[in-house]
Amino acid sequence: MPIKELIMDNILILHNTFGPADDPLYQSRAAVMDQVVMVEQSCQKLGIKYSTLPVESLKHLISLLEVRREKIIFNLIEEFLDSLAQAAFVPVICQAYGKSCTGNSTPTSVLAQNKVQAEGLECPAGAVFHNGKYKANLLKKGKYIIKPAFCDGSEGITADSVVQLPAETERAKALVAQLYRQFVYPVIVERFIGSRELNISLMERNGKVDVLPIAEIDFSAFSDNQPNIVDYSAKWEKDSFVYNNTPRKIPADLGEDLYSRIEKLSIAAWHAVGCRDYGRVEFRLDEDEKPYIIEVNPNPDISIEAGFAAALEAAGIPYEMFIFAILDNANERLKGFSNADKYSKSSRR
Repeated sequence: MPIKELIMDNILILHNTFGPADDPLYQSRAAVMDQVVMVEQSCQKLGIKYSTLPVESLKHLISLLEVRREKIIFNLIEEFLDSLAQAAFVPVICQAYGKSCTGNSTPTSVLAQNKVQAEGLECPAGAVFHNGKYKANLLKKGKYIIKPAFCDGSEGITADSVVQLPAETERAKALVAQLYRQFVYPVIVERFIGSRELNISLMERNGKVDVLPIAEIDFSAFSDNQPNIVDYSAKWEKDSFVYNNTPRKIPADLGEDLYSRIEKLSIAAWHAVGCRDYGRVEFRLDEDEKPYIIEVNPNPDISIEAGFAAALEAAGIPYEMFIFAILDNANERLKGFSNADKYSKSSRR
């Protein structure tokens, strides 16, 4: 059977809009178009018909869903200009219109980190400040990283985001207030763990979860007084020192036991959060090589230069076959919608 016959009708690729080029976060927000290009190219290789549309807001999304015939939505909506958090509601709205959305569900996207902690998986200690007002009594002595909630792509993170408490309490207080003003969302102050960072990409195909080769960020070129973090510059500013000196090592140079443990913890985090289709789990290792989950990203960047694509290449999985697996998953969920609708109608007779 040709691949295109597995997909009901055409698919609709939806992506968010982004601000002007003078937006300080333009590089990370406009990068969604790199993902769009990869999905479009994959569909062309697979012989799958598609349409691509930008979406400005949830209201705009609803107006599109009311008139579009496509039943499968490839969701590349990462945020809306008027609200970063509202993008998490795209999947449930698509489902309400009888359409199957790729990527993770609304509950998973909204509650990812809370679910990980509720399952007892090891995460760094810390506190969340909801109104931009820092309270020193909530944190113990030690090194912390300060970052905005609900942001991806290292937005809001710089080399100055790591602080030593209580010595740098005033700087921490100022940074929490600054991030709250900039993003108007809660600010996380989280224990800064060790000096090693691991990225684990996972994908679902044929009903199973595959852990792709583990990647480690190489910070060996950093000076001793430079925190080993992938900040905004390291992700997006191609002329910066940190961008050019944070390569990935795939597979990571870990002992067999630690490698296996990280894989098992990644799968545990996937199931704890209720992930589907694809995701990424990020760890840091302390001085004793104890792993801590610092983030579960339900819908990571899948552009060709991002870590997920690098993990696919290391695993020997052609990019278009990853896209096919994601669309196939969405197609199976769509069948579930149809069966549930039939059951609902028959039960009312």
